[in-house]
Amino acid sequence: MPFFGAPDGTRLHYEIEGSGPPLILHLGAGCDSGLWRAAGYVEPLAKAYSCVLYDHRGHGQSDHPTSAAANHVDRLAEDVAALIRNLGYAKAAFVGWSGGMTVGLRAAEQYPELIDALVLIGGLGRRLAQHEVEAAVPQRVASLTEKGWWSIIGPMIPAEKFPVPQWFIDRVLATDIEPVKAWHLARPAWKWSPWDAIPKITAPTLMMAGELEDPEDILSEAAALMADATRVRIPDREHINAFLYSEFVVPRVLAFLKARERQATG
Repeated sequence: MPFFGAPDGTRLHYEIEGSGPPLILHLGAGCDSGLWRAAGYVEPLAKAYSCVLYDHRGHGQSDHPTSAAANHVDRLAEDVAALIRNLGYAKAAFVGWSGGMTVGLRAAEQYPELIDALVLIGGLGRRLAQHEVEAAVPQRVASLTEKGWWSIIGPMIPAEKFPVPQWFIDRVLATDIEPVKAWHLARPAWKWSPWDAIPKITAPTLMMAGELEDPEDILSEAAALMADATRVRIPDREHINAFLYSEFVVPRVLAFLKARERQATG
């Protein structure tokens, strides 16, 4: 199975399915990269793209470092750059869901020469002040320690308008919780917000969120700050089922990527 070493020595796993321009598929917290296949993304995308199903650190078959420093957003962005370079790509398009949006924005900000286009799926919270971040972390980590994944998905599942499949819940619950706790512990040290990156991103960007997970349409505010961004609302869906609605999402991702390619070639 394909692995590569991150700059800090962490061993990271990936698979490639399909052929064509490279497309990095990056999840947020929870599950392994096989979720893209289970949710119906890989089969249609792989007909036109080399889909890189990537287990980011702490997930799937990749190493699971549990220190805050090893789970800093900069480490995950650096991993994306290392993955693209390791595979010999000049640049790649990036698709990120949930927490993967944050990683994609940081990677595109720090390594703009490597990110050809961004597809960001999920809601985006408003900027938090540093003191708000610092105050929230102990509470979040204590909740994760006490309840595990249920501290995250417990409130989310009943908020979904449509039932969340049991297979999705099982995949989340099978994921190591310790790296997720470390991600939160690292948060105060970021001294950075996705909103810092948003106005700096030059790569064409598609932003998609469920109407119910983004009732204030915050994504439209973010898209307006970007050089080349399009916002699409996923009808009648909350966070989890917006992602699982691949029959709606994938055609729009394909149309965006194809339009980007036509634009790039003139």
